[in-house]
Amino acid sequence: MNIAELLARYADDGVTLWAQDGQLRFRAPQGRLTDRHRAELRTHKEAILRHLEAAEPALRADPDNRHEPFPLTDIQAAYLIGRTDAYAYGGVGCHAYVELEYPDLDVDRVTSVWRELVQRHDMLRAVVHHDGYQRILPEVPAPTVLADDLTALDAATADARVARTRARLSTRETPTDQWPLFELHVTRTAERAVLHLAFDMLVVDHASLRLLLAEFRRAYGGTALSDAPRVTFRDYVLARRALAGTDGHTRDRGYWTERLDTLPPAPE
Repeated sequence: MNIAELLARYADDGVTLWAQDGQLRFRAPQGRLTDRHRAELRTHKEAILRHLEAAEPALRADPDNRHEPFPLTDIQAAYLIGRTDAYAYGGVGCHAYVELEYPDLDVDRVTSVWRELVQRHDMLRAVVHHDGYQRILPEVPAPTVLADDLTALDAATADARVARTRARLSTRETPTDQWPLFELHVTRTAERAVLHLAFDMLVVDHASLRLLLAEFRRAYGGTALSDAPRVTFRDYVLARRALAGTDGHTRDRGYWTERLDTLPPAPE
């Protein structure tokens, strides 16, 4: 059991744990601490107490500072540098383009669901500055979804228009410090509807994109989404960076440093 992950999961459920006089204390909204939670706490009580008493950095929600600038992760920094000509084969943004086909799509409903998702996920309101930090905008304009109604066109002409939108969005690249770092487009033909999605991967990765599309499908189908996550990407980044100053990090780094000479070389 990873105690840091357990505490983060509890924080996301609104349950706060702390150590006081050798005892495990908690604070939670009425009814939020379930029997399953209590059983889990009894099982891992000693490990949780050791973790809390060691005062190691913890992953906690920080809604009061959610719009303050925060650093990039290593992979984000690499993506940002890769957009420049600082290295050979640079000058390319890391970008995701996805097409989903449906029998038909209600453009107004697509727009409504997408606006809900933008408010739900902070990183869909993020901008990334070239001097190495990112920020969640507190307010953004209501995102729009462009749409082409090609239902009156023959199949060949409609397919050509779909291909034109695909070519535009699959190579989309915009300034990273200007919102939004994504774009949605709906194309409706006599035979199908295509949802085109373009994302700068500074604000999503493959796993979060799959999660986002799953939430879109549920919400578009009329299923209410669960409460928005309390712990944000900013909270994670800052908690992860804080680990670098702990005894555990120093110990782990020393372990791997001593093994460097015995590790296999990189692939040729």
